[in-house]
Amino acid sequence: MKKIFALFFLMLTICTAAQAAGGSTFYYKFVAQPNETGAGKVYASNKELDPETVPYKDYYGTSVFSEGSLPNVKTVTVTAYLYAQPESGYMFTHWARVENGKETIFSNARHTSDLVTTTQTDKTKPQIVNYKAYFAKYGLAYPVSSDETLGTVSIDIPTNQLGDVITMTATPDPLSGHFKGWRRNSQATLITDNPLTFEVSNANRGVYTAVFEHSGVEDKGIFVLMQDVGTKRFFGVCGKSEETFNEDQRYFLNSMMLVDENNSEIRNTPAFLLKITGTPNGMGGLNDVAISSQGISTYDISDQHFQMENFEKDEYFIFASHNGFTGYLKDNGYADTGRSQMERVGTYHSPGIWNRWNYNRDYAWRFHIVDEEHFDTNYIGAKADASTLKNGRYYTTMYTPFAYECRDGMKAYIADKFMSDGEVHLKEVKNGKVPPYTAVVLECKGTTPRENRMLPITETLEPIETNLLKGEIWLNDESGDPANYRTAFNPATMRILSKNATFGKVNLTDPTNNNAPLTYIANNTCYLDVSGIDAPDDITTNKEGEVVDRLWGDVDGNGIVNVTDVMLIIDNILGKPTPVFIFINADTDESNSINVTDAMLIVDYILGR
Repeated sequence: MKKIFALFFLMLTICTAAQAAGGSTFYYKFVAQPNETGAGKVYASNKELDPETVPYKDYYGTSVFSEGSLPNVKTVTVTAYLYAQPESGYMFTHWARVENGKETIFSNARHTSDLVTTTQTDKTKPQIVNYKAYFAKYGLAYPVSSDETLGTVSIDIPTNQLGDVITMTATPDPLSGHFKGWRRNSQATLITDNPLTFEVSNANRGVYTAVFEHSGVEDKGIFVLMQDVGTKRFFGVCGKSEETFNEDQRYFLNSMMLVDENNSEIRNTPAFLLKITGTPNGMGGLNDVAISSQGISTYDISDQHFQMENFEKDEYFIFASHNGFTGYLKDNGYADTGRSQMERVGTYHSPGIWNRWNYNRDYAWRFHIVDEEHFDTNYIGAKADASTLKNGRYYTTMYTPFAYECRDGMKAYIADKFMSDGEVHLKEVKNGKVPPYTAVVLECKGTTPRENRMLPITETLEPIETNLLKGEIWLNDESGDPANYRTAFNPATMRILSKNATFGKVNLTDPTNNNAPLTYIANNTCYLDVSGIDAPDDITTNKEGEVVDRLWGDVDGNGIVNVTDVMLIIDNILGKPTPVFIFINADTDESNSINVTDAMLIVDYILGR
């Protein structure tokens, strides 16, 4: 996998060398000013700076900046970094972009950024972009942010007076902040309404601080579904391999995938759930970004951090720089042919890394955050086959590199022991919280991911010991040897969950080979390890605490307790084969073993004792 990103940075180096060899130089200039002299000061730059040290001015017309590019390129896109500082008695309200006499509000953050596209190659006629920072005098009630790197505030009537009905709005940074509530003056109690609307009076006037807290994106990370803004395709990780990066076209193959938004596999394939870590930059984006899925981190692979830069309200660019050249992740429209055996998602596209000549929505990404707050619309779930129906519930298996909590009445089980010939005991996972890399059987109420949702969690969970289930995540290996990254299916030692919630010898089908059985274990699924025991073709499951089908003493499951059941227990004790033997019904004293006591208890029951 390191070779993939080595090629990426090699391409950046090649582009840098080409840039040095020739090509146009583009020129641009930022002009920033406050809406009113004396209300505040501003600063503009083509570099991100420490806002505490920048030289604020009443009017800031930057010197002309220059940006080189590759040969035959007609436009470049650069970043304008804008800083505002209100004077005493004033508050900052918003930044506006001024073009042809018209103003467009684009940010409520004092320190923000904007993307500028320039076509000007004449230094005497640079691309000029005008910005205006708006300040207003404090009213009797006004909002402030506890931390602008985590969230911003706004008010509809900044210069409010007694009797005005005002609305304050707290807007948390979508990637790094959470809104907790408003604190009026120094009161300890938080007001959780957002927006907050009230009539200004002498009793409620004062400073309203929007209290924001860190989402933990630096340490814990956040879970997202990542979608290309232009093409609407979703981003996933399908593995890693040596033959993955096309140097001429600069797109990834077999490692990263983009599937159409209507693909039914997005919500139930863990490869599409991404975990993002990074440092908030105070302008709606992240620095030092690492993106991981399926246990792979971009930083672990490349020793390079990426950046996320906010462009619109919920649109971001993802890029990395090398030797002064910047490469951006985008959907370049390259489509793999046929179906993917690895992820079983059908035809998928491969993302690419390109320099951003101008604004193109195929370069922009939208993050659908998967957490408690957004869980109703953003989620990942389990997909159960209709043939697994047993006692009104459906079953499937799951194996993920992240921890999650079962929702929608779903239950998770490990297989902790073989109970008798043909049966395995399933033990419920405590609180429905499944640790990472834990193979489980999921009991579901339906067959669709929407009915069986899983909430990813960042808390540390201890691994579960004595699990007979083993899981599989398919990840290509640079050696090119499938044995290094995939587990071959062996019917002699493995059983796959199949019809009627039994473990059988039949593996999933291969969509690329006329529906023949898969050669390998399917990704993010599990198998029952039966090596070392004399296992039948089908292994039935018994869940701890399952009482729906339980009739004490009904060993053959015919609904009647009689002497036949006693004889079956005796045969079991003597080691004789039994055509049918329901362990949970035969274990009448719940000792987890079958012995003479169980037979005697059934005799007592038959005799009415």
